[in-house]
Amino acid sequence: MNAKYCFLIIFLFAGELSISCSGRSEGTKKQLKNEAFPIPYPEEGDVITDKWDGTSGHRTVKYPDKQHRELIDFYNDYTSGSDWKRTTSGKGAIPAVIYVHLHKGYTIDIGPPDTQMANAVLISLYVADYSDL
Repeated sequence: MNAKYCFLIIFLFAGELSISCSGRSEGTKKQLKNEAFPIPYPEEGDVITDKWDGTSGHRTVKYPDKQHRELIDFYNDYTSGSDWKRTTSGKGAIPAVIYVHLHKGYTIDIGPPDTQMANAVLISLYVADYSDL
């Protein structure tokens, strides 16, 4: 396994352990600019965690559970170019969908509806872009 892939796995697990609510007010959530984060996401979601320093970090966005299929379609389109790997994980009727871009250090994780939060689907976006350093 190459070092970049190992780093990405470690980054993902560390990010999952450190996710916590950002404490932002509702007004601040609505003011966040989607363009400031390098991985796009549908703007009607509520940002519930945001740790971004301009180079690396993560963002978790909450959507109504009925948007699960729409989110998968959105990211299937976004990741349709080269260098993206799509996998599914978990057991059950609706597994999690994970997209990884190893060259940029991007990961998109779409969890199944109602597993992490009632009546919601969460997407977690991770960035570890050190390619310019």
